[in-house]
Parts: sequence; structure tokens; C-alpha cells
Amino acid sequence: MNGKLESQTDSTEKTEFQYEITLFVIPALATIDWSNPSVLFKTTLKCFIRALTARNLYTIGHTIIRIKSPNSPEPVYVAMSGKFHTEKVTSVVWKRMGLGVLGTTLKGHVEPEKRMHKGLELYAKRGMLGYIRFKVNEQSIDRVYEFVNHFKIKSTLKCAPSELYNGATWPRYEKEGSGCSSFGMALLDVAGILPSGSEEWRVDVKIPMHLIGGEFNQNKKIKISTILNTTSWYSGEGIEDIDYVRYTIYDPAKIFEWIKRCRIQNNYGYIAENENSIAGLQIDMSHAQFTEPVFLKRIASNLFVKHYYHEIKDLIVDDAI
Repeated sequence: MNGKLESQTDSTEKTEFQYEITLFVIPALATIDWSNPSVLFKTTLKCFIRALTARNLYTIGHTIIRIKSPNSPEPVYVAMSGKFHTEKVTSVVWKRMGLGVLGTTLKGHVEPEKRMHKGLELYAKRGMLGYIRFKVNEQSIDRVYEFVNHFKIKSTLKCAPSELYNGATWPRYEKEGSGCSSFGMALLDVAGILPSGSEEWRVDVKIPMHLIGGEFNQNKKIKISTILNTTSWYSGEGIEDIDYVRYTIYDPAKIFEWIKRCRIQNNYGYIAENENSIAGLQIDMSHAQFTEPVFLKRIASNLFVKHYYHEIKDLIVDDAI
């Protein structure tokens, strides 16, 4: 990026950190509204339509991580993304999976660094880029590199977890793929710097089973009209994975808006700063200490995750799991 995102050109002073991790956040091209399934479908469709008429790289939002360490001559950028933008649309429109698309496994990859640089510059010019810069310690950096390396290596799978794009999985669990925002949040979690207040970044809904098709629900086909006519998420007691599937995701747009609010309200001890006219925050998290390993054992699951593990059985080289 020719140093553009690393030079300080605004009046806000930018303190240099020896070890640092920066979370860059790009909101969706149009506001995605999770109020109910009907509105979610309409607003997501609007994003994809807007993508057809404007140069873009990330239709429904994105997170990118930058890692700086004195042990590395250049900053390292890392992000997870779906390999094909059209795969989600195809799953809903042609395969008629309905909202099962939120838990299906698509083709993914660790994003090429050149593409990340291009995306950061493009969305910075549009005013659609925010960031949080964390001062960290060397142990945080070591843990992050262990996490990223595992995510990119095949190990006992015939493919790396990074090749398995799935919005319902959590990559702190070994062999689980990820969506783009979950990857960024899991990396912060590994580093011990997932912020207080990050629960405000999450969407948590109960998807009615009648909106879930494909392999999750006896290969049922879900009409778009069915989604459009559903104006509420599942409520009441019900039986999980039979009446509904619980779905939780970090929304880049929520993080983006949180950064803007935090700059004004000075919440949680963050300091407002600017990097090449990009509005961001900084905080010292170098005191982080660790008692748990980088990778955890999954102890709870849902229908989407169970199907993920069923799928990867065919990718197992040995009997490790």
C-alpha cells in the first residue's frame, strides 16, 4: 500500500507501538437489517444489486487484520473470505436453501495480500473504513501466528480450514473454517484483546426451520416468497435444531458504527486517532495474560455445526477426530 495506511497525516497524534494488531472494518455496501427474515433478505439483495453498479470487493462487509512486530520487516495482513461472490446467491436463488445458506460450507481462502491492500485503499477513499489498533505483547503475537499458520495448513484434513467458508463455525476450534468476521474476532480472542463491549458487535437470531432448506432440512426447497412473507424470527420456547436454529455472527457494520460512537463517547478507555484520514481507535492491551491454549475443544453445537463436521469427515486423512 506504499505506506499510505501507516503514515500519520492528521492532527491526532498516533503513538508507535512495538507489537501491535490492527483490526480494519469495512461495512456492507448498503445497510443490512437483521430485524426479521424478510427485511434481511431485501436489504442483503440491495447490497448485491449495488455491487453490480459500483466497483467493489466486499459486498456484505469485511474485516482485515494487520500485524506488526519487530521480528517481521513488514506488516503482515491477513483476512478470510469466500472464494466466489456468487456462491451465496446461487445457494439461495437456484439451490433454494433459504436461510440455510448462513450455515452451509462454501469455498473459502486466506485473502491474497495484494487484494487486501487494494480493498483498504478503495474503502478508505469512500469513507467506509474504520479501525481499532491494539498495543499487544510478544506472547499475543506468537499466539496469533500459531493460529493463522494452523488455519492455512491442511494438517489432518485434505484441505486447510481456510478453504472452508462457513458463517456458523468458530475457528478457535481446531479444523473449523470461518466466515470473514468470525476469523477476525477469533484472532483478537486468541491474542487476548477481544474488547469489552464486543457483544454489541454480534447478531443473535433464531432462524425458523421452515426457512432452512437443503441438507439441513430433508433437502427441502425454500421459495423466496416464503422468506419475504416471514416478518419475525422464531420466538417462544420450541426445540432447538427442530423448530429453529440459533445463529450468531459478528456484523462488520455494527463494529464500524461502534468505532464511531466510541470516538465520541470515549468508552472503554479507547483513544481516538486517525491514520491517513481514516478514523480509528487505539488502546493498550499489552497486559494480556493467557491460561488457555490457542485452540479449544468444542463442547456445544447446533444443526449447522453438526452438518459441518459431517461434511469434513470425507476430508479427514486419519482418525484424529
